[in-house]
Amino acid sequence: MTQNGIVLVVSVSIMKDNEVLIIKENKPSAINKWNFPSGRIEHKEDILYAACREVKEETGFDVKLTGTTGIYNFNSSTNNKL
Repeated sequence: MTQNGIVLVVSVSIMKDNEVLIIKENKPSAINKWNFPSGRIEHKEDILYAACREVKEETGFDVKLTGTTGIYNFNSSTNNKL
């Protein structure tokens, strides 16, 4: 979702048995970079639903969210090309 030039994104850290799940990106702006499952929040979409949806789309896993690590404001080096 873009609002006043701001792109809203969710990112999910998945940990189990002292292991962390990360994915290898394949979009042009991030080829071969490793990242947590993440993506844009769609218009009028609930933030928690968006987080679960992005995990499902990128990994095939259904997840139950158990907490948050924070909300951050930063300028992307990819020039908002997610």
